[in-house]
Amino acid sequence: MWQPLKNFVNSLTTYMALSPDMVARQRVNQWLRSRRCLTCDEWYRYHWTPPAVRRPLPKPLIDFTYQQLTAYSGLEIGCVQPGDRLVEDLSFPAVCWFDWSLTLCEDFYETFGLDISEHFDETQLLTCADLVGFLEQQLENQKDEEMREIGG
Repeated sequence: MWQPLKNFVNSLTTYMALSPDMVARQRVNQWLRSRRCLTCDEWYRYHWTPPAVRRPLPKPLIDFTYQQLTAYSGLEIGCVQPGDRLVEDLSFPAVCWFDWSLTLCEDFYETFGLDISEHFDETQLLTCADLVGFLEQQLENQKDEEMREIGG
């Protein structure tokens, strides 16, 4: 008789443990709002093209990153700077759903046709720039592999 109620309570507890921490999200967004919030195009030009980086990163990659990180985290990604730390500054494990990294891999595959799931380890990425750099490197590796196939 009590089993359905117990199952409901367990489900609710599990849901709460796996869902984003809205207090943490609000706290991080409040901190981010002290900065100018850039549009996706501005974020690209300001952070991902020279002189901020040695060479411009692919615009579709930055568009993808901006849109997907916003969707996963609920954070104002336009306020995020490349040096912001994913865990310490942005509280990514707390503000995102528990499976954000799996979703990122799936979305990356759908967008770029490249499966990064075997190589992606968010614990090895300290900053936003590290994450973008990892994704860019995966695209570069794919391009290099395609060139080798064409070359023989």
